[in-house]
This record gives sequence, C-alpha cells and structure tokens, in this order.
Amino acid sequence: MKSGKFWLAVLAAGVVMNVIDFLVYTQWLGPSYIATNAALFKQDANPAWYVLGDFIYVFVFAWVFDKVSSSFGGTIQDGAKAGFYLGVLVNFPMYIFLHLMFNGYPYALSWISTIYGIVWYVVVGVIYAAIMKKGAPAAV
Repeated sequence: MKSGKFWLAVLAAGVVMNVIDFLVYTQWLGPSYIATNAALFKQDANPAWYVLGDFIYVFVFAWVFDKVSSSFGGTIQDGAKAGFYLGVLVNFPMYIFLHLMFNGYPYALSWISTIYGIVWYVVVGVIYAAIMKKGAPAAV
C-alpha cells in the first residue's frame, strides 16, 4: 500500500500536468496536430479521458520512480534526471514513428512533441521528488 505522501505527490503532479497540458494543447500543439490532418483526430473526444490519462501517466511515473529511486536518489535533481530518462523512454522514438506512419505528419512536429514529452516528464519528476523529499542519493 502506498503512503499518503505518495498519493499527494501523484495528485499534485497530476493537477499541475493537466494544467500545463491544457495550455500547451489548446494554445499550441493541438492546433498543429489538427492542421496536419484533421481527419485523423477526433474533435468530439471527451476531455475527461485526457484528464484521467495525465493522472495515469503521473501515477505510472511515480510508481516506476519509487521502484528505481535507489538508482537515482531522492533529491529534486534526481527527480529531474529520472524524469529525463523516463521521458526519453516513453517519447522517443514514439513520436518519430508518427511521422513514419501517417501521411502529412510533419517531421518537425515529431521532434516538438518528443521534446515536449521529455520536458513533461522532467517536470513530473521534479514535482514528485519535491513532495516525497527522500533525501540524498544512495551510497554506491
């Protein structure tokens, strides 16, 4: 059973990341995605699924980071480093494959999405580590 602090960290990071995603996707990336090929993207999708999805992403990050934190440590810098590695794992080369799979999907948008996704995980790592405050890195 996870501690209350774990769930607080997931909740806080989930709220922050939902706000960031809302702003980024409604103001910047969303219109770019739709402009590539509007027929590929559902315009009537229920936004609750996106909100839930961000919380699931954050929970999975927190769960994995909790399991591997002895490799990284528990400081805010360690959270950022873990976020970077997990962000690369999740986002690269996934978005590059979108360019390869879908006609009209811009290569530049693949890289923008990849970089945004990595930064997204770094921010999650920082928020999670700041709340969990596990201390200095483990001795080697």
